[in-house]
Formats: sequence, structure tokens, C-alpha cells
Amino acid sequence: MLSIEGGRAMTVHLFNKRELRITGLSLTDVDLDLIAAAVADSLTLSPEDVLVVDAHSDQLTLDLLSDPDDIGRLAGKRRALLESLSCIPGLSVGTETEIHSDGILGVINLSPERAETLPGAMSDFRGQLREKLARKVMILPTGREIMAGNVMDTNTPFLMELFTINGYEAKAGSVVDDDIDVAIGALTDAIGRGFGLVVSTGGTGAELKDCMVEAITALAPDAATPYVVQYQRGHGRHYKEGVRIAVGHVEQTMLVALTGPHAEVKEAAPVLIEGLRQGYDRECLAGNIVDVLHARLHGTPVIG
Repeated sequence: MLSIEGGRAMTVHLFNKRELRITGLSLTDVDLDLIAAAVADSLTLSPEDVLVVDAHSDQLTLDLLSDPDDIGRLAGKRRALLESLSCIPGLSVGTETEIHSDGILGVINLSPERAETLPGAMSDFRGQLREKLARKVMILPTGREIMAGNVMDTNTPFLMELFTINGYEAKAGSVVDDDIDVAIGALTDAIGRGFGLVVSTGGTGAELKDCMVEAITALAPDAATPYVVQYQRGHGRHYKEGVRIAVGHVEQTMLVALTGPHAEVKEAAPVLIEGLRQGYDRECLAGNIVDVLHARLHGTPVIG
């Protein structure tokens, strides 16, 4: 979060995005340690805090391993960074070279003039960044039966199309296994990659294998987790008291676990999107989704 106190340096939470991607380069037998050192020097960081995570013939991807104490020192550093890189043997910088970041590190590309007025620029930048992240959605199908190819995943193509036509940048994730550690890992990865919305389908039932609600509450203990239907625990396959959905927040990311049946996803997803458009909180979102699922299960109309 942006904070300014008197003469103290401005600090900014980087929304878990500390990745820089530099494209339009030419790399031939380049020493990656020299690249990390050049980037660190340009951004006034310790060389140990810069890691080259991927390198191709025409691009680099770097991670900053710690938050800068003062985001202001990164602003407007595009020219200095590219000049430092151009001095490295085997690395060429050209007119097509660009620096990309989905996070707050985009301030590197600010013009020197805007960098001088950083407080105002940062306010605008944060707003634009929040809006961009809120429109990035990761779709996570779940279930060993989908992984094994026994069951067709009809939910992901439907959700991809629905979110896309509603103005979202949608990406399909890998199928998540019926394992809580795997589920937590998949959610954490999506959060770290800067998705503002993560929607899973399936894994919300009453069997022991169903763990998506538990994965979300492990990351967001105050998540809303209302029941869609309740059972008597211990009867048949009902290890748990019923089928639930979940809506929770981890920093800038909303996590949503929907039930798995395709007919239910088709009912619930438009309600989710409308609730997001209206700015509803997690309790209201979850309640509205459960209401439409109750109506479908019991044949009663939704009022309101």
C-alpha cells in the first residue's frame, strides 16, 4: 500500500509482482551474473536481490527478490537500465527493446518528468494497476477424473468465453488434483502471478477428496463459505456436512470456488460477474450465488 509520512520515503506493496520482462534484445553467450549486477546497479539494489529466471535469444525475465525500500528510486530508470545492459558483452539493446511489468515495477518506464511528480503519478498508476489486475481471471478446473481424461471439462471453455465477452482477460490453468496442498499451491501461484480473480470449479462437495473450500479458507480465513446443500455427516459418502462454495480475498486477489456440475456453473457464473460489476462484498457475492443454486435445486425463483 502507498504511504507517505512527512519526509519519509514512499513505500509500495508490489502486489506480489516483482517480475521484469525485457524484450527486443539480442543475446549471444551472455553472462547472466553480469546482467543481474547491471540491473541491480541501475535500480540501486543489492545484486543478491536480482535473479535472472529466464533467458532467450531476444528476451530476459528477472525477479526482484525483495521489495525496494523506496519505490521512488525505481521511477524513470528505463534509460539507465537499458544503458547498463547495453554495456554487457554479448547483449545488444535496440530501438525495439521494451521493459514490461504487470506490477508496480512499471514505474521504471515513467518519463523523467512524471518521475519528478511521482506521488501524483503513483496515485494514477495504482488505480490503473488495480483495475488491470481486477480484470485478470484464472480458471482452475479440479478433479482427478478430469486429469485422467475420464470426464470432459466443459466448465473451463464456458467460463473462458463468458469472462472474455464481459471484458476480462481470462486464462485457463492446469487441472488441480484432489489434494489440499496441491490446491493451495495452485491458488498461491495464481495470486503470485497477479491474477485479480481466481475461479475454481469442483472440489466443493461433501466427500473427503473435496478440498477447494478448505484450500481457500487456509489462505483467506475470513472467506464466506455458505452451504448449497447440507447432509447428515457420516452417511454414505458424506464425510462432510454438505456442499459449499467459497468467496475470499488474499490481498488484491479474489478467490472463488464454484461447484462442479456444468449446469450449476452456468447458473452461478453470470451471478458472480454481475456481483463483481456491482462491487458486492464477499458475503453478498457468496449469498447471491447460493441463492441461484438453491433456486435451481428446489425449483423456486430467485427474488430480487
